Amino acid sequence: MNVLVVDDHQQILETIQNILNACPDVGITDTFCDGLSAYANLSRQLYEICIVDLRLPRMDGFALIKEIREANPDVKIIINTMCEELWDVKRILELDVEGIVIKTSSLSHLKEAIDAILAGKKYHCPKFRQLVKQQDSDAYLNLSQREIEILTAIGEGLTTEEISKLLSLSENTVESVRKRLLLKMDARNMAQLITKAHKIGLITNYCTDTPPD
Repeated sequence: MNVLVVDDHQQILETIQNILNACPDVGITDTFCDGLSAYANLSRQLYEICIVDLRLPRMDGFALIKEIREANPDVKIIINTMCEELWDVKRILELDVEGIVIKTSSLSHLKEAIDAILAGKKYHCPKFRQLVKQQDSDAYLNLSQREIEILTAIGEGLTTEEISKLLSLSENTVESVRKRLLLKMDARNMAQLITKAHKIGLITNYCTDTPPD
C-alpha cells in the first residue's frame, strides 16, 4: 500500500513516516513539503492513502485534495491539520475525506486514524468531533465569508478605515457589517463581540486593544 504525505513541517513528516514504518501493510511512502510538488507526483505514482495538511505553500490542501480525488476516486484521504476555526470545519466536512485529525490532539489519534483507514473505516479525532458539535449547536455561526473576514480583522485590532483598505470595501460597508455582527453575536460592543468570537473558536488570535465601536 503506497502512501503520500504532505506537510510543510519536516518534523511532522518524519513523525508520520515513523508511524507508517510500523505499519506492515505500508509499502512506498512519498513525502512532500508543498502542495504543488505533491500534485506533480500524482501522475507518476498511484497512492492508496494520502495524509494531507491544509495550510500548504504553493497549493493549499483543499485544492490538492480535489486534485487527488480526480486522479484517483478510490484513494483514502486523512486530513492532518492545525485548522480549528469553525468556518474551516464546514469546508473540511464538504471534502468528505476518510480521516480527520487536528494536530493539537494527541499523536495517538493520527495512529488511530491510519489504523482505522487500513481497516476500511472512517475516523474523526475527538477534537474534530467536538468542533463539529460546537458548529451544529451555535446558530449564530451562520456568518458569511465577508462577515468572517471583517470579524477576523476586528479581532486583529484593525480600525474601520484599515479594514476598508485591506478588503477594498467602503467604510460604510465595514460599519454596516460591524453592526450586523453585534446583532448576530448578541454583543453589546466590539470588546464583547471579540471575546465571544474567540471563546467559541471563530477566531484564534485577537488583540486585547479592540478598536472602539
